[in-house]
Amino acid sequence: MKNRTHNSRPTYRKQAGAALFMALIFLLVLTILGVFGMNISRLENLMAGNTQFQTLALNNTEYFLVAAENDIKNVAGNPFDPDIATDHYYPLSTVDFDVDTAGTQLPTDLVWSFNKATVTMTDINGDGSDTDGDSNADDAIGEYVILDAGLDNNAGEDESVTGNMNPLAGAIVQVFLVSAKSGASRGANRILQSVVVTDPL
Repeated sequence: MKNRTHNSRPTYRKQAGAALFMALIFLLVLTILGVFGMNISRLENLMAGNTQFQTLALNNTEYFLVAAENDIKNVAGNPFDPDIATDHYYPLSTVDFDVDTAGTQLPTDLVWSFNKATVTMTDINGDGSDTDGDSNADDAIGEYVILDAGLDNNAGEDESVTGNMNPLAGAIVQVFLVSAKSGASRGANRILQSVVVTDPL
């Protein structure tokens, strides 16, 4: 009777390199997941930062809008007539702020190239920041313009159009359109408008 010899080589020799291959596969998967997670975190950080700067720009613009409204309250006389080319007041007849292209609205007219009042927000938080580089600490710089929208009576009619020269006492008011602009980091810009109604100047 013949004795059969069995292959007595250890099993692990048949699997040489399999563990290393599987480890490399798992390492690759973990690396991809890690990079993906880092990109998601970076994107969320940018989104949170942009929201913060947009909110800051909105808050600053509200501050400058109030400054413009206070400007109207302090107006003495009528600075809208005659119109002064270098001030930030504009009469009702103003069609286009760009005198070079009067009567025509161009895309370049929408970049605030016209005359405006500049306001500096004081260094409220006391961090010594200097946004405009004038060596004075401030938190923000903003601009505003004021448009005289004319006189209205209590019926909402423009007195210059209706020609009604005998309205009720106290029925005529003067309407102003105020536009304010401010910005923050990362190109965050905000423009706000309000309507201010006062007694005639």
